[in-house]
This record gives sequence, structure tokens and C-alpha cells, in this order.
Amino acid sequence: MRRSIAAAAAAATLIATLVACGGSDGGGDAAGPTQNTGSGATAEPGGEQSADATPSSSQSPVGKLGDTLRLEGLADNLDTAGTVQADITLKRYEDHAQPSLDIFAPSDGNRLVAVEFTIVNTGTGTYSDLANQGTKVIDSTGQEHAAKPGDPTVGESMGVNILLRPGKQTTGWVIVDVPKDAKITAVTYQMDATGVDKERTGTWNLN
Repeated sequence: MRRSIAAAAAAATLIATLVACGGSDGGGDAAGPTQNTGSGATAEPGGEQSADATPSSSQSPVGKLGDTLRLEGLADNLDTAGTVQADITLKRYEDHAQPSLDIFAPSDGNRLVAVEFTIVNTGTGTYSDLANQGTKVIDSTGQEHAAKPGDPTVGESMGVNILLRPGKQTTGWVIVDVPKDAKITAVTYQMDATGVDKERTGTWNLN
């Protein structure tokens, strides 16, 4: 009787051991990859979504010829209280402009292009700036070309100095020297042209 009980106990122990070993192997293989995959997928997409979902105020406004873009200037533009902000419209673009005087002529191997802006001070502070310093054109290779002082024959120059009180506006042309064979694809204007703050730079695509 004692032998039968001992044999039965030994058999039960052996069966339990075999089942436990089988369950451990199967459960480990199945659960390991599932947990690792789940953990990695949750962490990486979660970070990307957070970055994308966070709104940014430093977006560079983009438009086309004729569009009006609202730009922001530096808060310390002048020793005056209020915001520095302007609505800027690219009214016209001349791909082969002519200088009003020889001193404004392009250098050898270059040609003149000209852009006409209307700038309206929509802020509560005075906007003081240099129009030619903030204007650039971009060619099809991505190269930027800075404006220079001067008058085209197509119309009156913007002038070197801009001084606009709230609600006031000005319209005028700015000229740029570019290589003769350059294809100009965009015009940019940056208020208070220092640094690379995108909210202060507007881009008008010409194509």
C-alpha cells in the first residue's frame, strides 16, 4: 500500500515537472517579443506625435506674388512702447529692371531685378527699418541675393530708411543684383533683419 502511494506521488511529481517545464518555455518565447515590441512602439511614436502636435509660433509665412503676409518685428525696434508688426504685400516683380542712374547699374555679368512692396504698420509701436537690408531674392539653386540701394526706372524706390507710425504705410521698389542667367524663384523680406527668426521673414514664391 505504501509502495503504491509512493509510486503515485512520484508519478504526479514527474508529470507536474514536465508540465511546468513546457509551460515556461512556451510562455517565455511568446511573451518576450510581445512586450519588447509594444514598449518600443509606444515610446518612439509617442515622442514624434508630441513634437508634431505642439504648435510653434516661429513659422515663416509663405505666399505668392500679390499676397499680403503679416510679419513681426523686434520688440526693441525703437525706444517706444507697443508691438512691432506689419502687413507686407509683394505687389510686382521685374525680372529685367533698368537702373534710373548709371551708378545703380548691375556689375559685369549680372542683371537687375526689382520688387515692389507695400508695407502697412499694423502694430502699436513705430516700425523703423532699412528696406534694402531686409530684402533678398532666391534663385533656382537656392542661392540668396541681397538687395542694394538704388532706383529702377519702373517706379519710385522704397528708400533706404523706413519710418512708419501705427496705421501708416509706404510703397516702393527695391533692386537686386543677380547673375544674368539666374532664374529667380522667390522673394523674401525680413523685418529688423538680424538673426534668423522665422516669424520675421516672409517668403513669396514666384512660380
